[in-house]
Amino acid sequence: MLKDTVLVRASVGTLAKLKLVNLKVLEEPTTAYLLQYSERGCYAQCRFCLQARNSPKSTREWLGRVTWLSVSIEELKRSWSRVFYRVCLQTVIKPLFHLEALRIVRELRSVDAETPFSLAITPVNIEILKAFKELGVDALGVGLDATTQALFEEWRKPYSWNLYWRFIEKGVEVYGPGNVYVHLIAGLGESLKEIVETMKKVYRHGCGVALFAYTDARGVTSVDIKHYRLAQLARYLLENGLDPDQYIDYEKKIVKRELPLNNVLEAFYTSGCPHCNRPFYNEGPRGPLYNIPSQRVLRDYLEKLKAELRSVGVEI
Repeated sequence: MLKDTVLVRASVGTLAKLKLVNLKVLEEPTTAYLLQYSERGCYAQCRFCLQARNSPKSTREWLGRVTWLSVSIEELKRSWSRVFYRVCLQTVIKPLFHLEALRIVRELRSVDAETPFSLAITPVNIEILKAFKELGVDALGVGLDATTQALFEEWRKPYSWNLYWRFIEKGVEVYGPGNVYVHLIAGLGESLKEIVETMKKVYRHGCGVALFAYTDARGVTSVDIKHYRLAQLARYLLENGLDPDQYIDYEKKIVKRELPLNNVLEAFYTSGCPHCNRPFYNEGPRGPLYNIPSQRVLRDYLEKLKAELRSVGVEI
């Protein structure tokens, strides 16, 4: 049975933009980021996630480098204003989580029926996906996270590798090509070739990629920046219908020929659903900036980015 009062977690940047906390942020989120609340944590035991049930309770207010504070859905509704381009709800695994998530979407839709809505969810049956779509969810996020089956098992993802891929297919069936975004985390031990091969498979399924850099329990991201920049370039090449194999030497970790892209800088913005910028989710403001959240931040970081790109053979 669902509780009368439903709590959610919201990123501190989301709450600041809704004036629920008094905090000046360095870069505002363009999406309202919500995370399902669970007193006992997520029943999954993903080794990279601070929401996992075997993580200390004190870490539940953290995901990535971001603080997530609890708020009742009623308070969120009272404070709601249409200052975001998108709303994103990320679920956790707990009893009846899909019913609670449906209620959260329904409640928010009662005060805002227009803002596009994304749902990030673990595998559920196709009827549940259809129910979310009927409430106005138009984009689906799937946290495959690991880029090989061996890493998937090593990092203790729930369910199975094959089940996730079947779920990705179901997602495309319900939401349509181009509306499903597979989350991949760079820095879990994969080679550059492995992450690119998985991205190719994602695009063959009619999906996009939301790329993250692994952030450990201390909030530290130490992913090799060359590895990440080349993964971003590969994703952007695929997004533009090009084969990364023709442009990237995976062994030498270098771009081996000129890139036929009008604006290569687009590759380094935050990837994922439309208007998802996740400010400083994977990085501190001093950098290195793995995912760049805005044009303003890009301008400030441009000289450092140029140096990073020169190290992989790209001049801009």
